[in-house]
Amino acid sequence: MSADRDAITAPRPTAQPAEPAEAAEPTPPAQPAQPARPAAGGRPRRVVRWVAGLLLGALLGWMVLVLVSRARGGTFWLWGLPDPAPVLLYFLGPPAALAGVAMLVLARTGWPRRDRAAVSLAAAPLGMIVLHLLLTGRTWLWVLPDLAPPILLFLAAPLTLLAGVGAARLTGHRLTRPAGRAVLLLGLTALGLGVDQAGLNLALVTGGGSAGAAPAGALRVVSWDTFTWDRRKGPAPFYQFLHAQRADVYLLQGYPGPFRPLRPDDPVALRREFPGFAIAQVGDLVTVSRFPIVAQRPLWTAQPPGTDNIDFVRAWQYGALRTDVAVGDRIVSVYNAHFYDQFAFGVGPLTPAFYRNVRGLTAGRRSQFDRLRADLLGNPNPAVVGGNLNTLPNNGDLRRLGPLTDASRASRSLYPTTFRFVRLRLWRMDWIFVSRGVAVHSYDLVDPHRLSTRSLQRAVLSLPGD
Repeated sequence: MSADRDAITAPRPTAQPAEPAEAAEPTPPAQPAQPARPAAGGRPRRVVRWVAGLLLGALLGWMVLVLVSRARGGTFWLWGLPDPAPVLLYFLGPPAALAGVAMLVLARTGWPRRDRAAVSLAAAPLGMIVLHLLLTGRTWLWVLPDLAPPILLFLAAPLTLLAGVGAARLTGHRLTRPAGRAVLLLGLTALGLGVDQAGLNLALVTGGGSAGAAPAGALRVVSWDTFTWDRRKGPAPFYQFLHAQRADVYLLQGYPGPFRPLRPDDPVALRREFPGFAIAQVGDLVTVSRFPIVAQRPLWTAQPPGTDNIDFVRAWQYGALRTDVAVGDRIVSVYNAHFYDQFAFGVGPLTPAFYRNVRGLTAGRRSQFDRLRADLLGNPNPAVVGGNLNTLPNNGDLRRLGPLTDASRASRSLYPTTFRFVRLRLWRMDWIFVSRGVAVHSYDLVDPHRLSTRSLQRAVLSLPGD
């Protein structure tokens, strides 16, 4: 009982008062929304797009003007600028088509668009090089793409792509590993196949292009397409320019040229300017020699089919003029050559006549090559061939000249060019070749100072036994 009494009388514990909760921190007032900052590089991209759009618009506008001009009887030129359609169709068209095909093929890989674009761009130059090696000199269908400046297509394009991939890696815009390897492989393969087709004078690097110092009495030969002689400035500057070369043999093309007939006083003027020299002339070809000309033979060319609409082709009856020159007690055969163009500038590239012309002129130019080769094969004399062959260094038609040696191997230029178009010197279409036994001591290209679109070729040669 006492235990029960103690439990009743014991004081009950009192509840402790709860501690006050900590006051919540006041919520800061909402800040006004800040405008989104443009992504890094956004402004340069907008500038690039704006400039690209401006250039594209200018190009399209120019094409419209040229088409309107042609429809009204105009020519290839408008206000001194050329029709852009051939460049777009034949220089940029084939690689763009190859890149587009590659993009379609790579669409199933799942690669990012940037990777597919890079691989496609790398595949285009390689595809062009392979097509060039397969088709050049074999079909007229590849004549116009073959006119692209070889150093740009076969050397600059793959190098630019490889450099672009390297720059992307440095700036953090890397390709995936498979795409990067593909671009590297395609670019290096294109370089390996294309360096020999780029028009480079590799003998300048490897050596052996020049025969060394010229002996006493070496033969000085110049070859020049005068481009219609006195078309711009009259004959006096031309004669002054020629006399400054102090050559033994002058091979002149475009005199008087297909654009104006031979005047009665032209031969008289030539003999007055070169007293004591022997002169041979046929068509637009003139050979002037300090040594006696003992024989001459023009190599006649029949007008090719499909060229009836080209006026100057009807007067272009001779592809070359052979002259046998007596140098001391030896005879050397000098060939002065001027071959057909690849197309007619006055015919629109979107017309059937244009392609008939290309096919016909290609057949005619190959006939000129074959006629020259046949004469060389039957000629026992040492030979020099000089002139405007309208053929680029990577063109397969040059294979038709067989064992002749290119005199430009003795040049001091890594990329010799002879033709200027729209102020750009990117093409070589003029040549000097020599037969076996004829040594080349020097080869130079002389600026004609706007007397012609073609550079003058100057070579110092020595004959067998010198």
